[in-house]
Amino acid sequence: MGWWQQKPMRLIQTNLREIDAMLDIDEYMRSLEEFSANVLLFNVGGIVANYPSALEFHYVNPNLKDDFAGKVIQRVHEKGMKFIARFDFSRLNEKCALPNPDWLYRSVDGEIVNYNGQVHTCINGYYQQEYSLQILREVAERYPIDGIFFNMHGYVTHDYSYNYYGICQCGSCQKRFFEYTGHERLPLKEDPDDPIFRDYEKFRAETVRELFLKRVEVVKRINPHIAVCNYTHSGTDIFRKESNTGINRPLPEWNYSATENVRTVRGTWDGMAVSNSAVHFVDYAMRHTAVSPHLTGLRLAQNLVNGGWLDYYVIGTLVNQDDRLCFDLVKDIYRFHRDHEEYYSNLASLAEIGLVVPESSSIFGSKNELKGIMRILAENHVQYDLLHDSALQSPQIEEKLKRYKLLILADQRSMSDSAVEAVDRFVEQGGKLLATGFSSTCDEKGHPLGRIRLQSIGTKEFELKPKVQGAYFRIREADKSTLRGFEQIDLVYLYGEALECKLEEGAEGFLGLIPSCMFGPPEKCYITEQTDTPGLIFGRYGKGESAYIPWGLGAHYEKLSNHGHARLLMAALRDVLGHREPLQADASPLVEVTFHRGPSRRLISAVNGSGQLGTAFHAPLPVRNIRFTLRADAKPSRVHALRRSGDIPFVYRDNELSFNLDELDLFETVVIED
Repeated sequence: MGWWQQKPMRLIQTNLREIDAMLDIDEYMRSLEEFSANVLLFNVGGIVANYPSALEFHYVNPNLKDDFAGKVIQRVHEKGMKFIARFDFSRLNEKCALPNPDWLYRSVDGEIVNYNGQVHTCINGYYQQEYSLQILREVAERYPIDGIFFNMHGYVTHDYSYNYYGICQCGSCQKRFFEYTGHERLPLKEDPDDPIFRDYEKFRAETVRELFLKRVEVVKRINPHIAVCNYTHSGTDIFRKESNTGINRPLPEWNYSATENVRTVRGTWDGMAVSNSAVHFVDYAMRHTAVSPHLTGLRLAQNLVNGGWLDYYVIGTLVNQDDRLCFDLVKDIYRFHRDHEEYYSNLASLAEIGLVVPESSSIFGSKNELKGIMRILAENHVQYDLLHDSALQSPQIEEKLKRYKLLILADQRSMSDSAVEAVDRFVEQGGKLLATGFSSTCDEKGHPLGRIRLQSIGTKEFELKPKVQGAYFRIREADKSTLRGFEQIDLVYLYGEALECKLEEGAEGFLGLIPSCMFGPPEKCYITEQTDTPGLIFGRYGKGESAYIPWGLGAHYEKLSNHGHARLLMAALRDVLGHREPLQADASPLVEVTFHRGPSRRLISAVNGSGQLGTAFHAPLPVRNIRFTLRADAKPSRVHALRRSGDIPFVYRDNELSFNLDELDLFETVVIED
C-alpha cells in the first residue's frame, strides 16, 4: 500500500512566485507546522525551474541562488512530511519558446499566445510530448520526491485573462487528428451539434490520457513509490481536484463543490486518494485577496467528512499572504483532523443510492441536471454516492453497482452500448433506476440516435417537445393517490425541452402535459388544454423497476429551486420506486449529512451550510436539536461527538437507534461504536 493510501493527508500548496526563491526556509517550515500540514505541494519545474536544471530549454528561476528545491525537500523530510513536486508544461518562457515555433499552440487565426512572456505550448508538440519527459527524468533521478503533480495537463485554449483563442490549429494537432479520426480538418469552434467536434472531444480526451500515461511511466520507472497526482483518473494515485471561484461564472457559488469532487472520486475509483483543494484566492486577477473564510471552512469541512484529504492552496507562501482572515479557521480544521485522523481513515459509504456524474454529456449542459438533483438529495438528507460516468464502461461495473439499491442517471445522454447494457442488467437483476432528461439517447460520442436505448425504461419512442413558455405538468387526482406531498399543489412548471414518450406495454404514466398556455395579459391567463403526455413514467424490467422523468427536472431546480420540482423527485424515489433511507435526519435543509462505516464504528457527519446568503458566505448559524434515527442490528457500546468531545445519550429499541445532536456549528461527526 502506498503512503498516499494509508490515511487522508493534510496538504498545503504554496504556489511560489519567482521572488519566493529568496525566502527564509526556517520561517517557511515553521508556517507549515503551524497549519499541521504533513504534505507539501511545491513548484519544482516547467514554467520556472526552482532548481539548477542542466537542460537548455528549461527556464531557471533568475532569483535562484542555490538549489532551492533540494533544500526544501531535505527540510520537509526532516519534519516527517511528504513532498509532491509540481510541474506545469502548458506554457514556456519566450526565451525558450520563440526559437521553437513547432512546439507552440496556434489559435484559430494561426497566432501564438504570448502572455506576459510565457507562451502557450501544444500538448501534441515536441516540448510536451518529449522534452517534458526529460525534465521529469532529471528531477526524479536527482531528488527523493514522494509525489509528482502536473498542473494544466491538457488542451489550454484560454489565457489567464480568460481570453479564448479557440481549438489549436497547429501542424502537430492537424497530423494527429487525421491519424486518429481520418478527418482532414480540425473543427474551428466547439459546437456539440457538429459531428467533427464530437469526434474531436474524444480525440482530445484520448491524447490527454496518452501523454499523461507516458509521463507516469517515466516517473514510475525511476521510482515506483512516487505518487502521481493529477486531474485525471487514468494512471493516477492521488486525484487532485479544486473548489475554486471564478469572477465570470454564474452565481451563486456552487455550495456542494467539495462534496461533488470528493464523492465522485471515492465513489468511482476504489483505492484512489482524493485531494480537493480549497483555493484561497478569489480568481486569477485577484490572487492576493481571499474568498470568505467561511467558504474556505465549508470546503474543508466537506472534504473531511466525505473522507478526502484536507488541501489548501495559496499563491506565494503562508508567511506573505495579504489576506489572512481565514488562517485561524483553517488551522483549527487541520488541527482537528490531525488529532482525529484515525476516525476518517478507511471509511466506506453507507449510501444505498448511486448518482452518475454525466461528464461525457456536459456539452449538453447535463451537469446542471446533476447539480439540481444533488441539491434536492442533500436538502432532504438522502444519502448518495457519486459515480463518474466512465465507470459504466469498466469491467468492474456490475460488481460496483451491487453496492446500491437504486441508481440515478441525470440527463445521461452519451452512453456506450456497454454502459446501456450494464444499467439494464442492474435493473433486470432487481435494482431500481431513476433516469431524467434525455438519458441514453446519444452514443458515447454524443451523436443523437433518436431513441431511448435503455430497455429498462418503460418507453423507447419519443417526439421532441421544444422549450416554450407557459407549459406545465398537472398532478392529477389519480396521481396524488401515489405521489405524496401534492395535496396543495396541482401544477409544476416546465421551461425546457421535454420528450413526448410512447409508453411500452405495462408502463404507467403520471402527470399530464399542459402545452403553452397564455400568460398575458392577466385577463387571458387560464389553461385551455391538457394532454396525457406523461411527465413521469414507471416501468418494470426483470426483477427491477424504473422511474423516468423525460425532462430536466434537476436543471429546473438548479435554476430557481422550486418546491414542486423537489417534491416530484422525492415522490419518484419514495412513492414510485419505494426507496427507504437507512438514516433519517430531522434537520434543516441547510444541513448536509453523510453516513459512513469505519473499523468497528459508524460515523454520521453533519456540515452546516446556513452561512450562505446569495453570493456571500458568513459564519453559519448554530443549528440545534438535530434528531437522527437509523437501523441498527445491535445496541452500540457508545455514541459520542468528536468536535464537542462528549458522550451522547441514545435510545435503542426494536433494532432502531435514535439520538439528538444538541448543537451544530460548522461541522460535527458523531461516532457510533459497535
